[in-house]
Amino acid sequence: MSPRMKHRRCRERRWILALVMMAIVVLANVGRADAEVTLSFTPMLTELTAAPGSVNRFEVVMENNSKTEVADFLIYTADVEQKPNGEYRLIAAGQSPYSCSNWIKLSADRAQVGPSEALGVTATLTVPRGASGGRYGAIVFEMVPEEWKDRTAFASTAFVQRFVSIVEVTVPARNLRSQLDVTGFAALAVTGNPSYVSKYGPNAVILSAQIENTGTVHVFARGSLILRDSSGKRLREIPLGGGRGIVLPGASISISSILPSGLAPGNYMADISIRYGGTRPANAKVSFRVGESRAAVAEALPITPIAPFSVDPADFDLSYPAGATVARSLIIENRSDQAIRVEGRAMPLAFDEEGELVLDELGASAASCAQWIELKPSVVEIRPRSRQVVRMMISIPKEESGGRYANVVFTATPVSADKGQAWSGESGTVVFLRVGKEFSTLGRLAPITMEDGGPSVGTVFGTVFENTGTIHVKPRASMTIKKRVMPESIPGIEYVGPGSLVEVSSLDLGEEENVVLPGGKRIFNVALSGGLEPGDYVVEFLVNYGGKAPLYVMREFTVK
Repeated sequence: MSPRMKHRRCRERRWILALVMMAIVVLANVGRADAEVTLSFTPMLTELTAAPGSVNRFEVVMENNSKTEVADFLIYTADVEQKPNGEYRLIAAGQSPYSCSNWIKLSADRAQVGPSEALGVTATLTVPRGASGGRYGAIVFEMVPEEWKDRTAFASTAFVQRFVSIVEVTVPARNLRSQLDVTGFAALAVTGNPSYVSKYGPNAVILSAQIENTGTVHVFARGSLILRDSSGKRLREIPLGGGRGIVLPGASISISSILPSGLAPGNYMADISIRYGGTRPANAKVSFRVGESRAAVAEALPITPIAPFSVDPADFDLSYPAGATVARSLIIENRSDQAIRVEGRAMPLAFDEEGELVLDELGASAASCAQWIELKPSVVEIRPRSRQVVRMMISIPKEESGGRYANVVFTATPVSADKGQAWSGESGTVVFLRVGKEFSTLGRLAPITMEDGGPSVGTVFGTVFENTGTIHVKPRASMTIKKRVMPESIPGIEYVGPGSLVEVSSLDLGEEENVVLPGGKRIFNVALSGGLEPGDYVVEFLVNYGGKAPLYVMREFTVK
């Protein structure tokens, strides 16, 4: 039995990454002509958070499940890089600027694994002093093929089999930066791909966003696209990427989805949103046209380049008394080769119950300070590969107190664009403002809910945290399931007590990526993917949020 999160990004990531690894890295080619060797290899992924100068040890294990055959391996480290389709490929150790392969020393460089035996290789990873950010590598077990004794026309080449364990290291530092940009969009017909035509039909259209990780650590990207017609009417929302979400620093990949039914001729708008952790998703809007033939996507270039730009800093954490006037500088950087026009505005900051940023004015609340903010100038033109400073003025009214918040949004559009290449991109900064010195940190939990998520999900337990104080908080939740156990019966004696509770499962959900604002709520859902034995149980949620005491809620239930 294993609990897992439902609808939470931090729990989805490991599962999806494992699937990606299984799909792309295991086999180079298969080879044994005279006998088959059945092998298993773990782990496929090692994740480490390691400080500069630290020494970290872990083990990778190769198991030979064959009854008679001996497996011979070369063992070495390599770098990994990401291809445009998101898959990984191996390159020589030390070639990647984000390599950690040269930090790894292995306890063996060649080994034989006998029938029904297992081999454990110890990896010692030493982080250099001064290192920071995300670093990546691989430990490779390459099977050495037997010499071919009776060569034929079909057996003139020896094949190899590689098993790869990915190593992912995050070295904490103040300069860690998560940054993902939408750099392009394409709406493509499938007419040039016969396999797509046979599978999806001749009118199918591929919608594809190009994204680039310009930060210093890997991110887990989840893409979605809202399709609108020329009048702005929402037609449908489409997930992008099919679940392939890991993007390494420096990598540019495409995440795509196919509309099997295609699109009717006409003009469309695509609203792209790529969530990758942290406060702000990467957003872009792109117009495109489908030609009269339905199968042809019109007239301009198939790929619309979108200028990446950033706003620094990404957030402000400020404390000032009521009546103060605050001035801060924002640096807007155009990292593209085209000139852009950037317009800024201050909006209320709000997150939904899932912790996602609300991107419209619906987030207005009493805790907003957007109305106190003025941008000077509010509109700028920025040349290619250039920067522009914008002043942010915050005028705090007298007799105010508590936490106040704003989402300062900058929208970029091209200064000049070809016909059919209209686009806009979005970036910004978040303002966390403490006014005065008196704050209340309060919260409450809703009663636990239980829902049947079906055979593939199991039972979903949930609660809702509500921030009832005057300042933002970052809750951290954990869930525990305990079984009520009665003592063994003694002849002639009836036990009338409640029995004892024995823990059968627990899960730390980790600290939330985004804060819960005053008056805001956050959902915690956990799906129990395995079955429970019949009996009486208690499920408990514990939430630490910075208050005087953690919040606790429990519910009893019975499994028949």
